[in-house]
Amino acid sequence: MHVALFLDSPVVSVGSALTGTVSITLKEPTKIDDITVRFRGVSVTAREEKHDNHSHRIEEVHTHVDIITSLFDRPRGSILLPGEQILLFAFQVPVFSECTCLALAAVDQLCRNSQRTSCQHSVDDADLARIGLPPTFHANSNIYVDYRVIATVNRPGIFSSNKSTYCAVTVIPALVVDASDKLYVRNSGNNSTEYKDVILSAKCGKLPEEYFVPGALPKVSGLKRLFSISSKHTYVDVPLKAEMVLYSNEASLLERIPLEIYISVQVDDISRIIGILNIKLTSIKIILESTASGYVCGHHFHAQGKSVILLEKNNLDVLLTPGKSEDHVPRFRIDDKIFESIELGNDITPDFDVMSLEHRHNIVAGIGLSFNNGDSRTLWISHAIIVHSGIYYDLDMHMLSPQLYQGVG
Repeated sequence: MHVALFLDSPVVSVGSALTGTVSITLKEPTKIDDITVRFRGVSVTAREEKHDNHSHRIEEVHTHVDIITSLFDRPRGSILLPGEQILLFAFQVPVFSECTCLALAAVDQLCRNSQRTSCQHSVDDADLARIGLPPTFHANSNIYVDYRVIATVNRPGIFSSNKSTYCAVTVIPALVVDASDKLYVRNSGNNSTEYKDVILSAKCGKLPEEYFVPGALPKVSGLKRLFSISSKHTYVDVPLKAEMVLYSNEASLLERIPLEIYISVQVDDISRIIGILNIKLTSIKIILESTASGYVCGHHFHAQGKSVILLEKNNLDVLLTPGKSEDHVPRFRIDDKIFESIELGNDITPDFDVMSLEHRHNIVAGIGLSFNNGDSRTLWISHAIIVHSGIYYDLDMHMLSPQLYQGVG
């Protein structure tokens, strides 16, 4: 007996059909009890624990979908003749997870006392709040959300072995919206800014002692300060403030993100650096980083997810000029020298939050700078961003909807 499983598409969104065929090839007449297909999805968090030189695996498993259907329309024990049988199947991928653990306060205690905890639900859970079906996600062998279709041929008799095969499924989640959500428009009034302070050093021409007053660039400390006494140059610290501005802290796959990046030299007036400090942009790198966090049986963890390079430019030689600033601090814009916006790819797992596991994103920018044609140093800054799939499920119409959110105004 040979059993094969074929999916019409291994990638499906919630609310859509997951279809395929099961092929069974027999070389001889064979008794069959049942032929089933099962669509199952679980989230797993696990860790290894050692005691007395022995290790064991502790798991927490939550079931998000588990649908079984029979493709066998004959009595149990019926005989199938040699040849190939082709059976069609179809599942409706649910929008919501069947796991209600987040709504059950008691589960917090239940998940602390065994090596393998699996959530179990009853009909009494039907009215509890449910989360959306999470996407397929694999951080590592201990942290993942896995979906698969399993085809099984059941044969009668204790000495007869069943035959099974499976196919992995990539599930794309939807953002669940209702009538009030449709009024939401992303606009520049929703912008959000992250700041980061950093100090880099620079070699300048010889500066007189009269320059070093409050509000000017300070002398460096340590050995470079000693070098400044006897050399033709002065080493100074350059206190910088990096800014990353997002016009919205949420975005969908394949969406273009308006992103602004600035650096400011923390002196009291631009005159403190004119003729003293020339700043050049030497490289820029924009990365979308993902992180997974959660717990397994009371132990919290963090794991690095997939990082996607959205933009990378090296070997730049762009002289930066300061723009207008209300507080007279010299402020340099970075992004408009290189790009207008950043496009998210489609090979990205959207954000999600389920019992014991959550997945989040940050946009990270690495800015390479050189002072007075010296060596390049890289300054890093990041900003949290919520990534959606770009698919929406309308609660009022109970159907998938096209893009509801308008672009940045």
